[in-house]
Amino acid sequence: MKLLLSLLLLTFASLVQAAEPRFDAVYFFQSEKTLTDKQVNFEDVARFSRKMQSNVWNALKKASMPNSSGFLVVAVRGDGEISAWLDMEPALHEYYDNQVIEAVKKVPPFAVAQGTVVFGIKMLIDTPKFMTDRAKHTTRSKPSVKEWKAAQAKLANPDDMDELMQAVWQQ
Repeated sequence: MKLLLSLLLLTFASLVQAAEPRFDAVYFFQSEKTLTDKQVNFEDVARFSRKMQSNVWNALKKASMPNSSGFLVVAVRGDGEISAWLDMEPALHEYYDNQVIEAVKKVPPFAVAQGTVVFGIKMLIDTPKFMTDRAKHTTRSKPSVKEWKAAQAKLANPDDMDELMQAVWQQ
């Protein structure tokens, strides 16, 4: 009986695929000049991004969820604080959303002289059942974070990332 139960569990486990987060293009909300003025070292940003991707992969490697694609948006403040938001369709379950955000916050921040640096990276969750059932990255070129909409409507310049981040930080 134990052998039969073990065989059934093994068969079921092979049918349920773990989530595979994959990343693609990066979108910076600020211009290169603004990032240079904030004394951002792009090699440090690249290292941060690689570590962040690894943390997210580890956080979701045993999760089972539907395919999803969109953006992971990250903000790093000059004081070293990090915040993150997901802009995914379909939206991830709140539990996994929190897992991703906590994984991002565990990465040591890169240096920012003043204000906040905000970027989005294309992210997809692929849970292939068959090789033909592969998820595809979003075709959108930039993120649109739902949690920012109310704050943007109240700002004189909704594209000013430093002002926007002060309004939405840790909501």
